[in-house]
Amino acid sequence: MYAKVYLLACASDKVDALMAHYDSVITPAIRASVYHVGHQMIQMDDDKWVLVSNYKSKEAAEAATSMVQELVNPMIDKFGMSLDLYTEGDVVRSI
Repeated sequence: MYAKVYLLACASDKVDALMAHYDSVITPAIRASVYHVGHQMIQMDDDKWVLVSNYKSKEAAEAATSMVQELVNPMIDKFGMSLDLYTEGDVVRSI
């Protein structure tokens, strides 16, 4: 398994709209993805999260790049969102 860890933030007045969009658009897309194994969002502040995307392999993560960009790019302006890659690598333990 391979993981990418992102730092995600959005405009504080758009959090509810972002979460509604996330639940209605992003979640189904990730569930339908042949590349993803899982996806976790950890709240750090009212408008900041750590996002962990788990993939079947590094190759699957690379293959998912265009899908992820298609999903994320419209959200940047719409929600004042930023999504910055923090780190990535092989998952060495999964319990």
